[in-house]
Amino acid sequence: MKPIPIRRLRFLTALLSTLLLLAGSVFAYPLMNAAPAAASTNASNNTDPNKDEVSITLDEVTPWIDDEGTLTVRGTISNTTKKAVEKPSLSLQMSTRKLDSESRLDSWKQGQAQHRTVADLEHDGTEAREKAKKDDDSDSDDDSESTLDTSFEDTIDPGTTAEFTFRVPADDLDLSKSSPVSSWGPRGLAVQLGDETGLRASALGFTTWYPDPEFDQTKISVLAPVTLPGHSEGGLIPSDRLDAAIAEGGSLDTIAKLLKHKELALAVDPRVIASFEAAIAEPPAADAPEETEEPSAGKGDETQSPPVGAPENDDADSSAAELEAAEEQRKRLGSWYQDFVEETQKHTVVALPYGDPDLSALRGTKIDRLSTFAQKQREIVKDVFPDARTDIAWPVAGSATKNGLRALKKSGNSTAIISDAQQPSITGIHDDAHSQTTITDDGESTIDTLISDTKLTDMSAEAIADDNPAGALSELVAESAVIQSEAPYRTRSLFVPLPRAAASANWEQTVEELSSAPWIAPTGVDEILDSGSESRGLLRTDSDAPHIRKRAVKSLGETRANQEDFNSVFSDRESADIRLDRELLTCTSAAWTLGRNANICAGQAREQSEKLMDSLRLRKGSSVLLVTGEKTTIPVTIVNDSPAEATLRIRMKPNTPQLRAQETETVKVPAAETMRVDVPVEGLANADVPTTIEMVTADEVVLPKHESLMVRVRADWENIGTAVIGLGLAVVFVIGLIKTISRGRPKIPEQQLADAMARAKTDDDPEKR
Repeated sequence: MKPIPIRRLRFLTALLSTLLLLAGSVFAYPLMNAAPAAASTNASNNTDPNKDEVSITLDEVTPWIDDEGTLTVRGTISNTTKKAVEKPSLSLQMSTRKLDSESRLDSWKQGQAQHRTVADLEHDGTEAREKAKKDDDSDSDDDSESTLDTSFEDTIDPGTTAEFTFRVPADDLDLSKSSPVSSWGPRGLAVQLGDETGLRASALGFTTWYPDPEFDQTKISVLAPVTLPGHSEGGLIPSDRLDAAIAEGGSLDTIAKLLKHKELALAVDPRVIASFEAAIAEPPAADAPEETEEPSAGKGDETQSPPVGAPENDDADSSAAELEAAEEQRKRLGSWYQDFVEETQKHTVVALPYGDPDLSALRGTKIDRLSTFAQKQREIVKDVFPDARTDIAWPVAGSATKNGLRALKKSGNSTAIISDAQQPSITGIHDDAHSQTTITDDGESTIDTLISDTKLTDMSAEAIADDNPAGALSELVAESAVIQSEAPYRTRSLFVPLPRAAASANWEQTVEELSSAPWIAPTGVDEILDSGSESRGLLRTDSDAPHIRKRAVKSLGETRANQEDFNSVFSDRESADIRLDRELLTCTSAAWTLGRNANICAGQAREQSEKLMDSLRLRKGSSVLLVTGEKTTIPVTIVNDSPAEATLRIRMKPNTPQLRAQETETVKVPAAETMRVDVPVEGLANADVPTTIEMVTADEVVLPKHESLMVRVRADWENIGTAVIGLGLAVVFVIGLIKTISRGRPKIPEQQLADAMARAKTDDDPEKR
């Protein structure tokens, strides 16, 4: 074999290198126009300030367009790198085929194959349009041409953002109008940014071509929960939080804006109604001052002058301002609530159990009874909205079971809302929402079901959660068009519940986009339930269904058990139990099934329970000196910082028998007040007696807060002292008397005695006288 000459070898090497370079540019062009894995490709938002990259965020995408409309795609480019994007190229790509199935929609999101450019910076940018005008002899200003307006020129500097807006008239989209039924449907959109290095960023969206085809519409019923999840004392939402919720942009303000959609159904939480009713209630009238005797002379000036330590005028003015602000808030809440009730009465209202709890998580636990209590509380909604449906249960998606549905029906529910993942279609397409499912093994007992469309429900939730939902909303509308394409000449009724959480700003956009598409007919829930039921598959059990975590439920059960006996101290025991149960239910809300907030809420409920039980206490006193044999009383001060009146008696328990004590009579201590109670006692013998003072309810429940007191029992020192002094004087007297007696008569001197005897004899002898 002859060796290849060096000259020929060099020629072959150069030729091969040239071919490889040409092949590289040929393959590189399609890769640039497709969305590579390294590029940012998201239908909604790719902006992440923590990433060092160039990204595109779509702020507006026309979800559907007819033959007289204009496709608008607006967005923002963010360059978070340390290098400028030099000589950027920007283009809007559209799929060349309609994406009339879910698989084609997914394929477009994975890789934008078979697409074409409908507008770009080179041909439709500001400079290109100005140049075209100069070259055009007619100098006509044609507004029907495609345009691309940008806030950048030749460079996008590092750390900056740039805006862009594509506007493409329907005529420039090159979409068929001659056969509307066959040509209508979703089209994929891709905004692509490149430079000399290749594709730098990409963002995806969808628009649906609608050249007025003639077919039946798909009925869609949207259910919007009206709830404000979160722990609150006594289970009622504070007025300040309600005030924030009705302010511009607040969750309840969003609900009010949704009411313009007449077919929208509302799932109303009784907690919201009860909280508004409490917040707007007329404040109690101030108590009239007690009548007092006329001040005596000389005291008038003392009563008029402020006492030492009295509040300054500034404090009085501040208090008056607070009262005025509270009254304004009450009126503001009352006005909003009145308008809300008036408008909501025009809609289908579904009454939720109190706090919208995860009923499945409660079943079979120590707080199982809360499930029954929560469902009975639906009457709160019924009292305000007489036509409200109180027979529709809404288990957490995926959590329905035969046993659970049977329990719901037993408690008065005729219909249950479940997902199509649990009760799937048997035709392979999206079927009517109204169906039935068996709840017994023999198949004899059934319950009506309202089947939520999982695809539309999940996509709605994603759009609502997105900070920049334009792309996600366009995909949601495209998905509804795909569903319509499955059976264009068959009327179907679909059901889409919104997330079970406080309403956010994107709710309004989501409902608007889903309701305004011309192939969709917004429908009320009642209309769907009044229609015939569709046959579906058997109920499937989802073992991974989200639930309130067992740890949280166990904690709530312990809290209730600890406080249940304590509540017997309140004069209105029933109201106290209601406040407790309502508060615990806020921590079982279905809104907590996807996070750890249930554990946090359960901890807050435990702390609040402990705080309540600590609010009823005894004020500790100093030691007491008590006289033996005397029946008297020892004063005890009861402090009631709780929000309700307490009924109790005081029990004093001496640790030794030298002291005898009796229970007091039952007393009622008003809320937020202090009361003094006298405990009857009797000292029996000298001793220092440690004593425990307890508060006892009518049900013989001893409250956890007690106090100790040292009682010093002593004899009656005053009487004893008098007796001792008297005894001392008697002793002195007796001693003196004894000494006096012991001394006898005083003795006479002998000389005086002899003289006296001699005189006596002389007086007796007359002869000597």
